[in-house]
Amino acid sequence: MAATSVMDPDVFLAVDDLELVGRGLAESVWHGRHGAVRSGSGTEFHRHRGYLAGDDLRRVNWALYARHKKLYTKESRLEARRPLHLLVDVTGSMATAHGPWTKFHYAARVAAGLSWLAESQGDPTALALLSKGLEGVVERGTGQRHFAGICATLASATPGGEGDFVRVSDEIPMFCKQPGFVVLVSDFFDRENELLGDLAGLKARGHDVMALQLLDPAEAELPEKGDYEFVDLESGSRLKTSVESLRAEHKVAVATWRAGLKTKAHANGIRWASATTAEPIVPLMRTWLEGRGL
Repeated sequence: MAATSVMDPDVFLAVDDLELVGRGLAESVWHGRHGAVRSGSGTEFHRHRGYLAGDDLRRVNWALYARHKKLYTKESRLEARRPLHLLVDVTGSMATAHGPWTKFHYAARVAAGLSWLAESQGDPTALALLSKGLEGVVERGTGQRHFAGICATLASATPGGEGDFVRVSDEIPMFCKQPGFVVLVSDFFDRENELLGDLAGLKARGHDVMALQLLDPAEAELPEKGDYEFVDLESGSRLKTSVESLRAEHKVAVATWRAGLKTKAHANGIRWASATTAEPIVPLMRTWLEGRGL
């Protein structure tokens, strides 16, 4: 398939080549909108930002401190580059698909698009897959070869099994050492409050934090009728039942749960979106990245 064909948002999810998808998705969603200045001398003053623990005190603007009683650090144009840390859930529940796409399939395309966006701006990107800890780690780097490595890691990953999100919580801070952007894509089915707490901690350390919750359409709203066997893809447990008796209660419970997660995320300064894999990927990402919330 020609590279130009993936510029059509309608075919993004049908393309198997994540490199093409990432480039095309970034172009359609966000091209030319990023406001940060990326060029210039490493010593050329660009802006002030709030002081973070460990900053060189020689870069503090003491005149501003005298006026505002708050510490600000001088930042050069080169230092305005901020790393992107991508965290993608690969536990068993991400394999759910009542349609052509699993939640992980969709998540991988989102991650590829964000990776190419960062690459096009000269920002280093790192990737980690969330399972029994952080797996498939691609260390922070730049360049088209690095972008290809991130896409290859996503393309070769297969969601499955239970996660160990206690271990994940321990490892995330070490993965996201340098303040930058942190993006987590997950269904938030396991230890969701703890995950939000981890993200809130990263926000407090100076990161810009974003979270995308992905659900399968059948998880958000059960079918209208029929007998189904529900399988927990992480534990393997099964339940056979008729959906008619559960549908209304399930819809309310899921909506309440999603609303609660959104409230907690926003309360901690996390840019949040919750969507299903049936939703078009380009409008979803544009709304999420522009901070309008979903």
